[in-house]
Amino acid sequence: MKKIVPILMLAFCANFYGQEVINEYKYVVVPTQFESFKSPNQYKSSTLVKFLLTESDVNVVYSNDLPSELNLNRCVALYAKLIDGSNMFTTKTTLVLEDCSGKEIYKSIEGTSKQKEYNASYSEAIRAALKPLSGYTYSYAGTTEPLKVSYQNDAKSLPVVKQAPAEATTTAVVETSEEVQKKSVVKATPILEANKVATSNGGLYAQDILNGYQLVDSSPKIVMKMFKTSQATIFLGEEISGNKGLVYAKDGAWYFEFYDGDILKVKALDIKF
Repeated sequence: MKKIVPILMLAFCANFYGQEVINEYKYVVVPTQFESFKSPNQYKSSTLVKFLLTESDVNVVYSNDLPSELNLNRCVALYAKLIDGSNMFTTKTTLVLEDCSGKEIYKSIEGTSKQKEYNASYSEAIRAALKPLSGYTYSYAGTTEPLKVSYQNDAKSLPVVKQAPAEATTTAVVETSEEVQKKSVVKATPILEANKVATSNGGLYAQDILNGYQLVDSSPKIVMKMFKTSQATIFLGEEISGNKGLVYAKDGAWYFEFYDGDILKVKALDIKF
């Protein structure tokens, strides 16, 4: 008995610590279909997990309805997985919360049920797995502030970015997939006019790497790497072709700004996170 008590205390402390770590993240993303299940919201798994987490005041969103902030920075959220370890006689489920790199941040106890009807059995097992969270109240303790970026018209067009013209004349080049456009500008404050890059591969897809993302096309081929800075919407960009500069979000659009010799260039990027 003396050996059992320390083990129970250790398990309790580990679970409590896991709950507190959730506070460091702004959202929990629940998929509309868990990988262990054969169809969306099978046995009401997704809606029940979302409901039970919301009961603890956690900011829960579905994977098909993400806020714009998560499109810019996936790492402010935890991502829910429901592990199905059921066998012929017993339904067994465990909730796991992972960060944007796939690292396990929280793992619930295993909930079980011996009911024969699937909906009732999974409901009982999921509720049992999340029962330790019933006494936990979420309170966001992170430092990330909401980002006011809209993507409503992102698929249609990208805005023009301009600065006031001056008298001196140097040349700034802005590339598109159709042509290279030249504008008269002052060397210190160039005019930048960026049009959306027309691509046949449907845009670039962001994949997590250490300290940022790599952008791949539909080949798939790596086109660029983006490394995080202290600002959530600004990255250090490095094209595989060798160009280095800044990748940043402005008015709901993404741009890559770099120097080619003494010439400042700006590319509009169609990034899908």
